Amino acid sequence: MCGIVGIISKQDVLPDVFVGMLSLQHRGQDSAGIISYNEKMNLIKDEGLVSSVFTEKELEKLKANIAIGHTRYPTVGSDFTIDAQPFMVSKPYEIGIAHNGNLVNYVELRKELNLKNNCVVSSCDVEVILHVFAQALPEEFSVEALFEAVKKVFEKAKGGYSVLMIIKDKGMLAFRDPRAIRPLVVAEKTVDGVESIAFSSESLPLTTTGFKLIGNIEAGEAVFVNQNLEITSKKLAKENPAHCMFEWVYFSAAESILENLEVYTARINLGRELADAWKKTGLKADVVVPVPDTSRTAGSRLAEEIDLPYREGLIKNRYIGRTFIMASQVKRENSVRLKLNPVESEIKGKRILLVDDSIVRGTTSKKIVKLLKDHGAEKVYFLSTCPPIISPCFYGIDMPSKAELIAARLSVEEIRKEIGADYLLYNSVDALKRALGIKDLCLACLTGKYPVSVPKETESEFEKKRIEERKEHK
Repeated sequence: MCGIVGIISKQDVLPDVFVGMLSLQHRGQDSAGIISYNEKMNLIKDEGLVSSVFTEKELEKLKANIAIGHTRYPTVGSDFTIDAQPFMVSKPYEIGIAHNGNLVNYVELRKELNLKNNCVVSSCDVEVILHVFAQALPEEFSVEALFEAVKKVFEKAKGGYSVLMIIKDKGMLAFRDPRAIRPLVVAEKTVDGVESIAFSSESLPLTTTGFKLIGNIEAGEAVFVNQNLEITSKKLAKENPAHCMFEWVYFSAAESILENLEVYTARINLGRELADAWKKTGLKADVVVPVPDTSRTAGSRLAEEIDLPYREGLIKNRYIGRTFIMASQVKRENSVRLKLNPVESEIKGKRILLVDDSIVRGTTSKKIVKLLKDHGAEKVYFLSTCPPIISPCFYGIDMPSKAELIAARLSVEEIRKEIGADYLLYNSVDALKRALGIKDLCLACLTGKYPVSVPKETESEFEKKRIEERKEHK
């Protein structure tokens, strides 16, 4: 899962792209990049956070009326510099690209492309999308030719992805996979009579910079914006959407709106569902404590529903990144030690209802429960807004191995014992559906039913490769 933002205007867009990338930092912390076009393509990308990769001097070089920014969270590719986005090609004309998502047939397509002309040099699957697209284009430009090339991508590239492209001297192209698994929103603004059109993984980076949300790019839709800001769109594939539920549970910012559902509202609803389930247990608690930050919203609604005090018993060190999206287990474990600081006065001697957004590997949950008990908690009842995650994700969330998923190998009671909690309660899949109220969801990691089929050989190869890549970053 990564963050992308692209803006086209008749004035410099770099300030808005840069601020937008800062607002997308929660979606990827390993590398960052910007590509812009101003008489020529300008590309700067490197390992690190947005604020460390781009100095004022480098941003000056990127000034342009069209630009795309990317924050990377790796699910394929271990080299944070070589695999950093955006990418570009020069034939049949210059094209810059960035994406959010993952291809399930990446290995197969990479081999196929390299057998033809050895063109794929990185381990990043967006480069595969770029070459499939570019090779389908004729030398003579037309919008219809762009759409035909996107259709070829849809035919060959299987998985979940949202893509932004700069087409030299022509404009910006955006498209979303036929299942709309990965999000992509579009917005507009007019300042002093100058219009701008923007696309992003979520709405926060755009509303932060004064854009007004128009809506979402639909499943299998391509949208082209030319240099006069004229918009042409076309639906190129017809399949039932399957929006990733994890966007609302964890990944997106609470302020964002996806598929017309505010993330904050979804998390409020998840807290209400947890409260209904908790009431049936007959257990008693003294205080609700969220695991910051994504569980705060659900925790506050839970506390309200069951008439318990809501307390910040764990204070987050704001300078430590999101541990789930770090590239290795060692990094995650080291960061957990520094990330959360207990407030003993809110913990000691109390029966704590600990609310978290999800339990993936279980290692972080175990450390948090121990932290609370080490600081005097009488009981720790663990509540997860997300149902048990039992299957790997192949569409852009870094959960490639069933062996890493604690709920894939242990029962709820066994998980409770493993993490050291006195009670463990998950929201059910039905509760999650009610909370989101969206019919078309990807629930593959909860049910094992994949909207885009994953060949068994690809599944095992992907798992092996990703685990090897993580070892390189211990």
